[in-house]
Amino acid sequence: MNHRYKAALRRLLLRLHFFAGILIAPFLLVSALTGLAYALSYPLEDYLYEDLRTVDPGGEPLRLSEQVNAVTEAHPDWPVTAVRPAAGPEAATAVLVDDGTLRDSGAVAVVYVDPYTGEVLGDSTSYGSSQAGPVREWVSTLHRHLHLGEVGRIYSELAASWLWVVALGGVVLWLGRRRSNRRAASARSRTLAWHGPVGLWLAAVLLFLSATGLTWSKYAGEHVSELRAALSWSTPALTADSGASAGDHAAHGHVDAGGASGFSVALLDAVHSAALDADLEGPLQITLPSGAGTQFLVAETQRSFPVQQDQLVVETASGAPEVAQELRFADWPFMAQVTNVFIAAHMGLLFGLANQLVLAVAMVALGCLIVWGYRMWWLRRPRGGLVGRPYPRGSLRQLPWPLVAVVLAVAAGVGWFLPLLGMPLAAFVIADVALGWWGSRPKDPEPGERSGPVVSRRAALATATLTAAVGAGAGAAIASGRGDEGAGGEEASLGTEPFYGERQAGIATPMQGHALFAAFDLAASDAASGEALDAAGVAANLEALLKDWSAVAAALAAGQAPPKAAIDGPEQFDAEAVAAGLAPARLTVTFGIGPAAFAKTGLEAAQPAKLVELPEFDGDRLNPAWSGGDLLVQVCGDDRQVVSGAFLELRKRAVGLAALAWVQEGFSSGAGGTPRNLMGFKDGSANPEAGGEEFDARVWASEAEPSWFEGGTYLVFRKIRMRLPDWSMLSAEDQNLTIGRERDSGAPLSGGGEFDHPDFAALDASGLPAVPADAHVAVVHDAPMVRRGYNYDYGFLTQSEVSSDAAGQAHEDGHMHAARPYDAGLLFVSFQADPQAFVDAQEKMAASDRLSEFIVAEGSAVFALPPGAGEGGFVGSGLF
Repeated sequence: MNHRYKAALRRLLLRLHFFAGILIAPFLLVSALTGLAYALSYPLEDYLYEDLRTVDPGGEPLRLSEQVNAVTEAHPDWPVTAVRPAAGPEAATAVLVDDGTLRDSGAVAVVYVDPYTGEVLGDSTSYGSSQAGPVREWVSTLHRHLHLGEVGRIYSELAASWLWVVALGGVVLWLGRRRSNRRAASARSRTLAWHGPVGLWLAAVLLFLSATGLTWSKYAGEHVSELRAALSWSTPALTADSGASAGDHAAHGHVDAGGASGFSVALLDAVHSAALDADLEGPLQITLPSGAGTQFLVAETQRSFPVQQDQLVVETASGAPEVAQELRFADWPFMAQVTNVFIAAHMGLLFGLANQLVLAVAMVALGCLIVWGYRMWWLRRPRGGLVGRPYPRGSLRQLPWPLVAVVLAVAAGVGWFLPLLGMPLAAFVIADVALGWWGSRPKDPEPGERSGPVVSRRAALATATLTAAVGAGAGAAIASGRGDEGAGGEEASLGTEPFYGERQAGIATPMQGHALFAAFDLAASDAASGEALDAAGVAANLEALLKDWSAVAAALAAGQAPPKAAIDGPEQFDAEAVAAGLAPARLTVTFGIGPAAFAKTGLEAAQPAKLVELPEFDGDRLNPAWSGGDLLVQVCGDDRQVVSGAFLELRKRAVGLAALAWVQEGFSSGAGGTPRNLMGFKDGSANPEAGGEEFDARVWASEAEPSWFEGGTYLVFRKIRMRLPDWSMLSAEDQNLTIGRERDSGAPLSGGGEFDHPDFAALDASGLPAVPADAHVAVVHDAPMVRRGYNYDYGFLTQSEVSSDAAGQAHEDGHMHAARPYDAGLLFVSFQADPQAFVDAQEKMAASDRLSEFIVAEGSAVFALPPGAGEGGFVGSGLF
């Protein structure tokens, strides 16, 4: 399966895991808390009912019939139905009686008697073969259905059904992260560092509890019973004249309440002896026949290890008890044995106190998982929001139809078997599709607001003028800049970079001094009529725009005047005048297409296979205003004025066809070697030489899908703000250890020159690795991509909400200026044949890179950069 499909399936699983966790977690939390109470009810009950269930040994015990007669004398109106002989020298005998009360849980009355003295110790209730008292009966019923009857059972079945999705989805997602053992940097990452491993280790216990718990459920339980019957896995049971029986869920059932004759009571001792002679060794329950019945049902009731579940029917018609039928646990079908054992483990009976402690710890851990999950959701909230963002929809659309069919078939099958998973899942899918459709509808303009698609000449003139102000303002906002280029800069500004060729310029081109990145969103309405465009109309606009842009870029790169735009006129603002008289200064213009553009234009079949939206990584604090986009324009050059002029010329051509989404402008200190970033370190030392074999292997999509993209590449853009005040507080040694290189020379800390490969086995004088395992170089050294970063410095922001630093989250020591954060950092750009290379590197960084403490990504996007255009052609022509 290729990376695209894997990524789509992962996002689908992420979205399902996310919504399942958000919506089902309250039910799971209730189930966990009540399960914890049930596990703790065992020792509590032993303490509360110790006076009824334990006695002081004293001599030989009385006959069973004498003990039962003592109970009959004390409670003459309560017919005896069954007897549980004392299971040990300090245990009381339990006599089950019919006290005339019908309890919803199925519990029956029980009278405890001292087997040595015949003293009646008191009465209580008994709930199932586990001999639960009132406390455990109440907690068990709470856990099963919250004392709400059949309606309440839906809660527990809902939790047990969805637990599979939450647990298995979490395991797959966690294992797919390939995280290291390094502690995470952000609050969300630190929470995930607990949530993931604990969930991984707990998953087997949760799935076990879900599978065994579903056997008690109403809807799925019926399907489980039908499946077991079809496979001959059902639990066998004997029946006697009394109609009494035992089965898997005897612990949650009740004993048949009927009266036994005095003759039957008199035969109890003989029946007991017959059972012992038949090798029934565990705690016994002897169910007496009612009325004139002559058959006793004797069952071992030990559900702790080793399990003893043998049953006998003892016939007394002749006056001498004889074993008429027997059913040994060893003769049960194998899966029936397994089911019985598993249910005992679910109930905390199989291994006694140890079993109960494991269940208690598991329930506490499940509660922590849920709290951590909600915390991560809260930490994902956008600035000013109260709750986190969901993972994006649309993953199914990126899968091939055969795989979609498999997914839907599996979902349908699981939904039928587990109806309380299937019905909410179907409702969620319907609601999700409806919300997606509603959100994608063209929105009417607000009163007084100009409708975007209707463009007049005056509007175009205003737009172009405003763009000029934006471009000039962005240039002025960059502090200090490169105002004085010097003689070397003047020489460089005279060069030209050809636009036409096999590859687009601006990728393998030697790095220029200035760069501008702009993203556009395709218009959804016709510019003239204002009517909504269909996919074909949007595709036609895209083709027209790429043709126009390519012609303009080719002319500007050659130092020529661009062709006139359709909206140009005598009064039209001339964008080309911005760079009038200036040399092209190695100007390059590079175009990219974002993932969403293919759906908008109906060209999904032509979408490059590996072009999928980037996930939001741990530590990211993305601002939608600086992320995504249908089209990318990368303008680079050695003269900032030329770069701005080119952007303005391209921008006005987009009026009516695409709307500007965001602009970022950066600069580079490329003259004199590898550029340095604003942290003072050389940035890009590990890049292979352009045009070399390694460069080509890293960058160009040599086996692209589809074929029109052959020779293109993928561009990842990230706006990364550096926490420079914090960084400046580190010593030079700590800065070097964080990066893994010497700041001044750029050489790795393991020795050698700037371009030498780091030796990660080398040790320093103290015997520690010279390059720490969590240094930036160690984490990303093998990433198969080529990176080029441009610095940006926007100075002090006037509105703190546009930055990821909020007052109270930064160090409020007067140095961070939390009220007006300082926005400077790196416009990170990487070219790679597969964007998964960046995803893998970024996940490693988020998990274990020391540098993550000093940077935060505030913008993110990915684009497919088509191959170059032939003379007179246009970039992306193969798409159409």
